[in-house]
Amino acid sequence: MPFLIKEYALAAHPTTWFFILLGALVLVPTYPYSMIFFFAMLAPTLDLFYAKQTQDILYTALLPEGKSGVVWGKILYTFTFQTGMLLLTIPWAFLRTLYIQNNPIALNANVTYFGFGLLALALFNYIFLTGFFKTGTKIGWPYFWGTLVALLVLGAMETLPHLPGFAWVNSVQTQDLWRQLPFLLVGIVVFVTSFFGTRHRSQQRFDHVDL
Repeated sequence: MPFLIKEYALAAHPTTWFFILLGALVLVPTYPYSMIFFFAMLAPTLDLFYAKQTQDILYTALLPEGKSGVVWGKILYTFTFQTGMLLLTIPWAFLRTLYIQNNPIALNANVTYFGFGLLALALFNYIFLTGFFKTGTKIGWPYFWGTLVALLVLGAMETLPHLPGFAWVNSVQTQDLWRQLPFLLVGIVVFVTSFFGTRHRSQQRFDHVDL
């Protein structure tokens, strides 16, 4: 917990507090809501760039917890930031469905949307963070591959409602929202599981990095 407090208080880039509020974009009548998940991936990436420039990783590694403190802090920060951003998105999505029930250019902000979003974030976090901790310095390629995989997941999400028999995936009607619950449950399970897998693999890799 002290490392998580340190991440938010000292290591987070100032733009973090702007990004965490971008879930309100679901109120825009015609907007590709998948972009909100890309903002949730971009913010921790900018924080790592910031940490690299300020020597935060070396500083944290010199504290009593050593390298494990670095890994715990960065991963806890990433997952809690993304969780907080999505939780703040929920009331905006609910408000939208009360007044605007169709997004003509992309998937609605419904249960399916959050399920696929959690899945995309889980895969991105694993690829990006384990890739970063392999060197402790390189950010570009891990971000590229993580974003590419997330893009494929979100692309599948946007394609699914256009397949025969899957129009309900894009619905915001109560009976269809219940049918969409499996997407959300899978997303939550994968997101939570990926936290432990990302932390374990990142720690293994970072232990071999010479700072």
